This record gives sequence, C-alpha cells and structure tokens, in this order.
Amino acid sequence: MENLLDRLLTYYSLTKEEYEKIKNVNDYSFLSFLNCYDSFFAAKNLIKEAIKNNEKIIIYGDYDCDGIMSTALIYNLIKKEDDYSCGFYIPFREKDGYGITKEKIDLFLSLNYKLFILVDNGITLKENVEYIIKNNAKVIIIDHHEIIKEKEAKPNALIHWKYIKEIKHNISAGGLSFLFSYIYLNNTVDEYLLTLGSISIISDLMPLNNFLNHTLVKKGIEAINNHKYKEICLLIDKFKNINEDDISSLLIPKVNSIGRIVEDNSLFNIVRYFLIDKSKNINIYLNFINIINDQRKEIVNNFEINNKIEIDDSLPYILEIFDINEGVIGLLANRFLEKYNKPSFILIKTKKGNLKGSARSRNGFNIVDFLKENSSLLINYGGHEFAGGFELKEENLNQFKNVLYEYSKNNLFKKENKKFIEFSLNEIDKYSFELIKTFAPFGKDFPKPLLKINGLSTLSFKFSKDNTHIINKISFDSSLVYFSFPNELLNFKKVNFYGYIDINEFRNKISYQFKVNSFENSEK
Repeated sequence: MENLLDRLLTYYSLTKEEYEKIKNVNDYSFLSFLNCYDSFFAAKNLIKEAIKNNEKIIIYGDYDCDGIMSTALIYNLIKKEDDYSCGFYIPFREKDGYGITKEKIDLFLSLNYKLFILVDNGITLKENVEYIIKNNAKVIIIDHHEIIKEKEAKPNALIHWKYIKEIKHNISAGGLSFLFSYIYLNNTVDEYLLTLGSISIISDLMPLNNFLNHTLVKKGIEAINNHKYKEICLLIDKFKNINEDDISSLLIPKVNSIGRIVEDNSLFNIVRYFLIDKSKNINIYLNFINIINDQRKEIVNNFEINNKIEIDDSLPYILEIFDINEGVIGLLANRFLEKYNKPSFILIKTKKGNLKGSARSRNGFNIVDFLKENSSLLINYGGHEFAGGFELKEENLNQFKNVLYEYSKNNLFKKENKKFIEFSLNEIDKYSFELIKTFAPFGKDFPKPLLKINGLSTLSFKFSKDNTHIINKISFDSSLVYFSFPNELLNFKKVNFYGYIDINEFRNKISYQFKVNSFENSEK
C-alpha cells in the first residue's frame, strides 16, 4: 500500500506542488491579481465619490446567508474605513421576492439615495438597473449568479466572477465582496470581513476544489479561531477548534432561518448582529436568532408530522404544492431530494394566485439550465446548478410538469461511484489525523476523505454493554467504533468498513477513532 500522503494526493487529483500550495498559505499575496481589474477600482471610486459628496448609499442584499454576509461585509467595510454609515435592506422573501424591485427603487429614490450597491442580486435585473440610472442615481453590482445575456444588467460598476479570468469557478457574492474589500483597503485584509466572506462560500455550496475558494475558507476559519469573534463563536456555541462542519451545521442554518421565517422589520437584526457596532447588545440579537431558528425547526417538524404525504414515485421528478410558509419550501425540497433521490420541486400558491417554487437537484440535472430552457413558462427564476427558485402562473402548471417530465427523463442523476482511500487499522493514529487535516477545509467537490478498511472478522468485534455499538480498542490511544450498527452485519464472516478518522477528547485524554458509517460483505 502506498504511503498515506500519496493515497490522499491521488484521491484529490493533486500534485505534491499543488498540495504544498494549499497547505502553506502564509500571507495574502495570492490576491494581488485583483489589481489588474478596473471593475474593482470603478466600484471603489463610486463609493469614495458618494462619501466625498455626502450622498446617501443603500446596500441591497438578499435574504439567504450569502446575501446577509455580503450586506454586513460591505457595510462594515465602508463604516470601518471611512467612518461612513450606509443604509441597508434585506428583502422580505414573500413580499419583495428576490432582487431589488421598482417599488423599492422608488422608495429609496424618494429618500434621496444616490448610490445603490446590489449584493448577491442584480446581474439579471437589466430593466431595474436602467431605471435607477435614468433617475440620476448610480449602481454597483457584486453578484455571482448566472449571467443571462438578454437580462444582463449594465451598472456603473460590475464585479462578477465570470469577468475575472483568474477565477475559474463560481464564488459566492460574499466571497466577491471580500475580494473587493482587499482593493478598497489598498491591498490589505480585514480578517473579520474575510470570515464573513468565507462563511458565505460555505453557505452557498461553492466548490472547494480550487485554490481561491479553498484558501479563502481556510484562512477565514483560521481567523475565527485566532480572533474568536463573538459574533461567530456565540452562534456556534464554541470558542476553539471551530471548523467548516461547525459553520455549515450550526451557524448557517441559524442565519438562513431569519430570512425564512421573519416577516417584519426585525428581519434586519440578522445584519445588525454581524456589524462592528460596539454599542450593540449582541446577546439580544443572539437570543432573537436562536428563537427564530427553533421556530423554523418546529414548523418543518410539525408539517411532516401533521401531513401524510403520498408521492407518485413512478415519475422521474418530485413536484408537490403545499400550504406552508414560503421560507421553508427550500428545506422541504432538500428533504424530498434526500429521501427520493430525484429532482424535487416544492411549490406554494402566492397571494396573487401564482405558484412560487423552490427546487433542489444533483449532478446530472442542472436546475438553472432547465429553468432557462423553459423560461417562457415562468414569471421569473434564478439560482445555481443544484438549487433554484422560480414563479409561474397556475395556468402554466400542466405544461411545466410536461417539460419537467421530459427534462428529468433525459437528465437523470449521474451515478457516482463511492470514492475512497484504502486504509488499515494500524493507521488509526495522530499522524493520519493530522495529515488528513492539512487538506482541510472540506466541502463541495472536495469532500472529507472516505476511508476503507478491508477484511475485518466479525468474530473479533467487541460490543458496548447494550450490544448496540461496536467499540474495538486498537492501541492505547486508538479505536474503531461503529455506533448503532445494523444487526445484519453479523451475518457475515468478514466485512469491509467505510468511515472517517476523528479525534476524541474525554477526561483530558486524547485518542483517535475510526468512525464507521457503512459496511459491506468483504467476500462478495
């Protein structure tokens, strides 16, 4: 068997040089390429000019975690660097929808706002951006959504990853906002702004199999652990050894819950929580966020308990219309995707009588491509490859189902072979754990390495007192554990185990565990 490093390099298709590059990023010189792009300086000059003329600036974001991080990031940037306060607005999911509307444009124009900074929205709002400019205001767009040529906005300054040749993979709006901050701060990094950008990259499931996204998330997590930002640590309820799993499973759902549930102006508290306002009472905002997150959980759980949902599993897709809060339809779409492994579309009826939907998918079925191909049936749409939103008239529903049927049938999910690294019992140790950690952070297109141990005799297993867990001691500081293992495992003489290596701290003692998550008969 090759040494573990070589196996890891093969697993991630990395050369040793590429590995050393992502492992050892000691400064921020890798961002110097940004100086080649006039778009960053055009945006900076517009903001500086507005400040010089004492003009009002509005930051218009989005109601998901990326939009919230982007809004807070740009607000903090201008406040900290120029001691200048901007207005900000997070749209209400049901009332405002996605992206700045003409109604809101008129409101802000009437309040004499002269510079509109659209973050995580705007690139497809051609008419609305033209409307702002015709009314003697200026527009900056920082967005990462797919460019649709016939709808592409032409603001006074545009920052979009597709127009930066060194960026070859999608990056979140928060990530782009951080890149802009680097230029705005004259080639220096504010690490709190970096953390907000890195959280947004994780939240929007941006690919981590590229140097830029991977490094921004890595450096952001390092900054969180070094500075112990209260805004981040309190939401996670942890002040050390914070990693990407803590952010994705504990912080991001709480941030997203606000835009899903809140329908009054307390929605803006989620941005205020992340602002560098020293006078704020962070615990008031923290309590508010935790309460709303509990409500979100309760809504979804109660819905599933109280509704017996019968699904036609013969179709190549899932499409259901429910009477439920709009903010949780994306969560339901994701649950149906997980349960049925089919493109999942969950819709509600709006007050205007239209149908609004959220969709989730996997590799093989591109949601934005599908929506774009059938845009004539839609009032509006947007999103990413595996997650999207749309609205259509009820009269178009049957035709929508027909095209969805054909597209789903011809764009089946691609079967992904289980990718793993051969591993052995004697490798369950500190060296293996620390080596694997040097490849972190893990995420989309760069998963935590799945390890496989072959040919274990079931007669050698030791069990917990209640016989529900396998707990085998390997050495004084290592063990193999399989919690709540399936009983059919014992029907075989030998099995292969798949799992991950992790650290275990108990009563001030550190040990290393191979945590099994699945098995197979090794004799087949």
